[in-house]
Amino acid sequence: MYGGLIRFVCKPGKRSEFLDIVRWSARAARDGEPGTLRLDAYVVDGEPDVVYGYEAYVDEDAFRAHVTNPAVQKFGEVMDDLVEGWTMVVPFTESVVSNVDGA
Repeated sequence: MYGGLIRFVCKPGKRSEFLDIVRWSARAARDGEPGTLRLDAYVVDGEPDVVYGYEAYVDEDAFRAHVTNPAVQKFGEVMDDLVEGWTMVVPFTESVVSNVDGA
């Protein structure tokens, strides 16, 4: 399995709008990307403008297919209006242990 974890810092008051775009992107992945296993968003008490995104794919090829999807391209276009910055908490890489692939 291939995946990563990203921390997005939304512009003040923009987290809800950002989450709407994330929901739309997740639906597009669910409906049109069989190699995308997870697109999850998490919010944490005490971090009002932060969204953590977890993504998991069957392999690196599925990830590459995801990032070329028109929905992801649109996500990139609107992100500048909604996000101050982002950090890779766990860079995209192959998992070493997973209940999904038995590693």
